[in-house]
Amino acid sequence: MKKTNMSITWLLVASFINNFAAGFIWPVTTVYLHNNLQQSLITVGWVILANSIGQAYGSILSGRLFDRFAPYRLIQIVVALMIATQISFILFHGWPLYALNLTVCGFLSGWILAILNAYGTRVVNVDGRFVFNMLYFTSNFGMVFATALVGVIFPLGIVWLFILSVILYVLLLLVVKVHFNLTFVKKETDQATTVAPLSEWNRRIIYVTIGGLVVLWIAYAQWLGNLSVYMTDTLHLPLWQYSMLWTINGALIAIIQIVINTLNLSTSRRAMWIQIFGGLLMFGLAFLILPFAKTFTGFALAMVVTTFGEATAFPMIPALVNELTPSYLKGRYQGLAAAAPSIGRAFGPVLGGFVIEHQGYQTLFYGGSGLVLITFILVLATVVSGYRYVTEYNQPVKSKK
Repeated sequence: MKKTNMSITWLLVASFINNFAAGFIWPVTTVYLHNNLQQSLITVGWVILANSIGQAYGSILSGRLFDRFAPYRLIQIVVALMIATQISFILFHGWPLYALNLTVCGFLSGWILAILNAYGTRVVNVDGRFVFNMLYFTSNFGMVFATALVGVIFPLGIVWLFILSVILYVLLLLVVKVHFNLTFVKKETDQATTVAPLSEWNRRIIYVTIGGLVVLWIAYAQWLGNLSVYMTDTLHLPLWQYSMLWTINGALIAIIQIVINTLNLSTSRRAMWIQIFGGLLMFGLAFLILPFAKTFTGFALAMVVTTFGEATAFPMIPALVNELTPSYLKGRYQGLAAAAPSIGRAFGPVLGGFVIEHQGYQTLFYGGSGLVLITFILVLATVVSGYRYVTEYNQPVKSKK
């Protein structure tokens, strides 16, 4: 018998499995393309750009289709296609087919992420902010597990990573088939407004905050690429110290999210704004620490500050989007929110590399802080000016633990 409400437990299980599987692919991309397939770093950058653009397009398309077609069929189709892509990785992981597979994989992963977020809007017995906090927690938890295993498995051969990924996506398909078959019924309040466009201030705040998320990911993308080069080539720090930063990142995200959800902070609107604006400030502050970081301790401090910003701001933006959209538009705007990280990852390394090449790392750090500060002011001004005029579509409920 079909259900009308999504189970938060199985949504989080699906999110964990999806990111556990994805975590076997992206951490080794740069190393495998450069060291094993002998491609230049410029070529690697273009491949990562194609992967990120594929993710963004997949998220946007998935969100729009979610509102128009049967979500249950859409998610089954995309997971099945992802299984086929992982099998293709096993069979064809040379150049240039690896790059082609990676682009397709990016498109499908963006699709899955957006549709999982859209399903998150159908969890009605738990506050939406709690749902998106937990989605972010489980996605990072799965990624941490995967990256910890990658270092052990990759020396045995990259094929083993793809085999494990196939197994996990098959498991995800089983979870989807059993627990994601919902009947989507619009609320009466939404049925009366299906022909009316989203109000001007709802749209304005949504687009400005999603734009802010893009900027945060442009900043965060420097940690994923350019900072590793700066630490190892410029400062001659060992690679294990850069890897240890991500161990700190993963552990701290888990701690922060556990505290937020244990104290039930996510159901407070004031806490939501503190998380969004506090997160923006943290990202800006971290970039002001980096010019003075010359040892592992300095970079670890900057990573701790960045992680506080990441763990607080990132999950709250899709939660805010959920509150400002009616049911018939949730897929579209969750797709845009899910595309924001991909856009930031796509253009962040390119912009950072351009600044580094022409002005150096110090300009990158100070410029990044300034860009985040401008974004903070823009988001704050927009929210203060217009939030009183928005229409809210989701009333918070007490989280059930």
